[in-house]
Amino acid sequence: MAQQPLSRRAFLLTAGAAGIGMTKASLTPARELVRSGALGRIVFCRAFQGDGGDSLGALQFLLDAPSPVSVTQHGAGRATLRYPGFIASYEIAPKRQEYGIVICGSHATLVVKRDGWRMFGEEA
Repeated sequence: MAQQPLSRRAFLLTAGAAGIGMTKASLTPARELVRSGALGRIVFCRAFQGDGGDSLGALQFLLDAPSPVSVTQHGAGRATLRYPGFIASYEIAPKRQEYGIVICGSHATLVVKRDGWRMFGEEA
C-alpha cells in the first residue's frame, strides 16, 4: 500500500518534533495527553533550547496549535508568544546544552526533554 504524502503542516510539525531529538512517534503519547485534556486548560508554556534543536517546533507539534497570535521579542534570545487562550515563553541560551518544553495546565504539568517526557500532577 502506498503511503500518503504528508501535508506541509504535518511535515513541519514532524520536523519540529524531531528537532529536539525525539521522534514524532515518541512524542505522540505526550501530544495525546494534551489533546485529551489531561492537563486541564493550558495556561502557560515554556520552550527553551541550547545549541541546535528546535524546541519551538516541538511545542507546536505537542499543542497542535495554530501559529501564535503575536510574538514579542525581548532581546537576548527571549520572546513571548501569545496563542488564543494562553502564552508561551521562548528562550534560546546558546551556551547551554539542554533544551526542553514545559506545558502548564490547570490540572497537571507536562515536561518534555531529549530523554523523554513526564506528567506531574493530577490525571484527568
